[in-house]
Amino acid sequence: MMTWDDYQAAQAFLEKKSLGLMSHEKKEMAKTGFPFQYYSIYPIKGRIFYVPAPNTFRHIMTKDVLLEAVTKYPERFGTGDAYDVIEAIRLVEPTFDSVKRHAEFLQNEQFCFVMENSGGTIQDQVLRIDLFRDIKPNPSAKHEFVGGIFHGFKHFSYKGINLATGNDINDIYHPEQIIGLAIKAFYMPEEKEQTAKGFIGRISLDEKYWLKFSFYLEQVNGVHFINTIYKEKKRPTQPLIYYHETRC
Repeated sequence: MMTWDDYQAAQAFLEKKSLGLMSHEKKEMAKTGFPFQYYSIYPIKGRIFYVPAPNTFRHIMTKDVLLEAVTKYPERFGTGDAYDVIEAIRLVEPTFDSVKRHAEFLQNEQFCFVMENSGGTIQDQVLRIDLFRDIKPNPSAKHEFVGGIFHGFKHFSYKGINLATGNDINDIYHPEQIIGLAIKAFYMPEEKEQTAKGFIGRISLDEKYWLKFSFYLEQVNGVHFINTIYKEKKRPTQPLIYYHETRC
């Protein structure tokens, strides 16, 4: 449940952070707020998180556009080329007449913003989750997603089909699942490792593997972004060795 006062506090916080990022990144525009109905609430381990997002992000991640694209055009996933994935999404929702124009639209301010409400106060530690931050050429003469969920999706799959450009098969039940996992890795990691530009948060995927999230901190404005997400094998637990003292 989010009260009107909670909503106004979240909007004010979001506006401040978004305008700060717009200034730092020298952008001409930024999304600084969302309607009340565009907020999702994630209650996790007794804590409350608000996650507002624009319609396009919501349609792709939570309204099954990506799943429809994977189901209808599986041949466009796991090819090593980000533009194949964008074209599959464009064929489901043909907003633009070319794949590159559609890609430019999706990388511009298509994100969700994660904020925690603790005791009626929006906390300073915040996470912005973009669809992706850029598309750049890779060594295979194709193109790769840079940053955001789609960079991480190359390590995940749906019903045996990779969700982006990779070939890893690690099934999840829905793309939106990654948002909840990112919240856990960011706010309540089981293991945390500081890096030069942010931190790594690990949460347990199963008995053998961690789910490892790499977060980047924008120092000027205090907003974290997702660099990537991938599976990491856990180190084997060393057995305890007991020494018995023998007395003569």
